[in-house]
Amino acid sequence: MKSFWTKLSPQVTIFLITVFVVITITLYFYLIKFQGNITGFFRIGSILPLSPYLNPETTKIYPGEIGYDGQQFLSLAFDPFLHNRETIAALDHPIYRYRRIFYPLLSYLLSFGYRPLIPYMMVGINVLSIIFIVGITSLYFKLNQLRPWQSLLVLCIPGVWMVLSLGTADLLSSLLLIISFSCYRFDQPIGTSIAIALACLTRETLILIWLALLIASILEGKKRQTKHLLWAWIPPLLWTAYLSFLNLPGAVRVKANFGYPFQGIFDKFISLITGGLNGRNLFEAYSFGLIIAIFIAIFIITYYWGKKHRIIQFSTLLYSAMFIMSSMTILGYYLDYSRVFIDVYFLLLLSINITKFPLKTGLLSASGLVSLAFLALHS
Repeated sequence: MKSFWTKLSPQVTIFLITVFVVITITLYFYLIKFQGNITGFFRIGSILPLSPYLNPETTKIYPGEIGYDGQQFLSLAFDPFLHNRETIAALDHPIYRYRRIFYPLLSYLLSFGYRPLIPYMMVGINVLSIIFIVGITSLYFKLNQLRPWQSLLVLCIPGVWMVLSLGTADLLSSLLLIISFSCYRFDQPIGTSIAIALACLTRETLILIWLALLIASILEGKKRQTKHLLWAWIPPLLWTAYLSFLNLPGAVRVKANFGYPFQGIFDKFISLITGGLNGRNLFEAYSFGLIIAIFIAIFIITYYWGKKHRIIQFSTLLYSAMFIMSSMTILGYYLDYSRVFIDVYFLLLLSINITKFPLKTGLLSASGLVSLAFLALHS
């Protein structure tokens, strides 16, 4: 007699495993790490002004910290139309933060503007993003005649749990990236264009993926897809134009985040060499070495696959240029580069490995060690 699990389709089993793992870890964060305080998901510091819609007495605040990006997204989600002047004062770089409008706006709309519900909705969006990413990749692998079980490697990616615990927009943007890739693969140009347009409104660096999709569609002679991708650039362009009329304070952070080619990588290696043989420095070395190995592995895998991996090749090339130009503002701390370059892990995941050595499964499994260490030790 067959067991219950063998009767289920792989997709259903994968879904149940994913839901169990994601809900368990979310409850672990909420009940244990944050002592039942939903604001703990947004790493709110004591240095910047608090959102006018947060009560200091009921907010989990980390003393002496400037806070993290989740704090900025939460402030915008409470007031996405900037009706309250104090919302602008709560943002460290208003014009920079306001570019990434889709995640906070979506949270506000799904909460029907009811502010006590908004933090829960933001966490819920990230939880659902993880589940949908696993589900879509399992279907992607099945339709490409690969074992759908590989989609569970999503749960090994460190940035997934970092983003969940910090309340940032990267999981939503990665979900939209994967949707755009899947739609492109199966010739759904409107779906591709809508997904990448929303992704650019979620995180502006996704313009690199839009460019990769555009180049690939031109080279592959997909005229209809090319046409739709050209209009997909209009919503982010209009939003950027609108921002210019708001006269928001705060400098754009491009200069701080990027510098001369390889300078940030060189500085990072120097810091690792001089950092000593302590646990924190070894963890940094492992995390940083892992992401470099993932870049290399994608190029190796896509070299063997050829034309069918054009999107992944172009996307990785563009992300490589961004990585090479990154300063220590991004590369200095594992939380930052693991989150900023989370899509590189997904590019590796979506690549089809036909080399004899299991590069993809090996590296993504190795990244699970970073995830476990983060879940167990990060405070």
